[in-house]
Amino acid sequence: MVNKNIAAICSAVFLTLPWIVISFSGLSLNPTQAAFFSGVAIIGAAFLLSWAAETSEIDVPMSASLAFVALIAVLPEYGVDMYFTWQAGQAPQSSYVHYAIANMTGANRLLIGIGWSMVFLLAIYWKNNTGKKFVELDKSINLEILFLLAATLYAFTLYFEPNISLFDTLIFISLYIAYMIMVMRSPHEEPKLEGVPSFLASFGSLKRKLSVILFFVFSGFIILISVESFSEGLIKSASHFGINPFLLVQWIAPLASESPELIVAAYLIKRARTTASLNALISSKLNQWTLLIGTIPIVYSLSLGGIGALPLDHRQNEELLLTAAQSLFAIAVIMNLKVSVPEALLILALFLVQFFIPSVGGRVELSAVYIFLSLILFIWRREYLIKALKGFSL
Repeated sequence: MVNKNIAAICSAVFLTLPWIVISFSGLSLNPTQAAFFSGVAIIGAAFLLSWAAETSEIDVPMSASLAFVALIAVLPEYGVDMYFTWQAGQAPQSSYVHYAIANMTGANRLLIGIGWSMVFLLAIYWKNNTGKKFVELDKSINLEILFLLAATLYAFTLYFEPNISLFDTLIFISLYIAYMIMVMRSPHEEPKLEGVPSFLASFGSLKRKLSVILFFVFSGFIILISVESFSEGLIKSASHFGINPFLLVQWIAPLASESPELIVAAYLIKRARTTASLNALISSKLNQWTLLIGTIPIVYSLSLGGIGALPLDHRQNEELLLTAAQSLFAIAVIMNLKVSVPEALLILALFLVQFFIPSVGGRVELSAVYIFLSLILFIWRREYLIKALKGFSL
């Protein structure tokens, strides 16, 4: 087992080596090659970040460990989105304004459409010997559900706004701070680590902490030297192959930065840690739907050199509407703390449908479908929402 863990760490580091060599040797690559090698490096860094974050649960106060791990796990996604946002501030009339929203909405929809549905289906499949045709969530996740619902309801207002402003930042970040306060008060079980985190946790205290710090620093360094080439490489590659850059930024960039998180989630399911896997993905969604979107106006203003708001056009408004509608539906599905095979497949199917909608107006129609189904589920399962609200107090 030790050899497997060492091999896993070496494999993750190996993914980053080609880009390190390319970056410091001055080798000239075309945009597609640059996007590929820098993207692979980000994947390697994301694995190391994920393992370090899990291992750090031992040394972080247990009440905050879940939120902390969720925050660290999505740092690669933050890096890509903040790059686009910074460039948007440098050139407010450029397409970077659109790319910042494309990457953020794509990451959020991918996490639910692929991440959640995959974990639900795998959990049901690998626990099929119990005879259950559904997966049960721990009631402790009600806290994340309520805050995710609050953030989602507010996000619907962005459909009617011409920009994302610092006022929106105040709302989203306040929600996350309130969530963290509640998390700090909530009891959590001791972490049950598997794989590489378990291997690192077996070290002595000093060696373990130094290893975690090294993983964090190295991963941060890789993300720092990779994010620009990856982002620009995607845009230029799209233009070269006649593909809409918006689509590559919206789907390929988040897929690269979030794939390790999804792989780790699947691994936890395989190791019978279903609750930990589901809670981590739900917390990551809350993190992206509050902090990620909330930091966009801050980074934009810093780049702009003054107080500013990231402008939205009709396309971005519709992307935000669809993302909020999908979130609302996903919340309605998990509100009763049970997810069946048909429900998981419906989450996946509705996510895939968007790729067959050619018109801009189609996103509004799909959003309406999401909202309609959500309302039906909320009415049907209203007693679960009432129970969750009764157990909520700041």
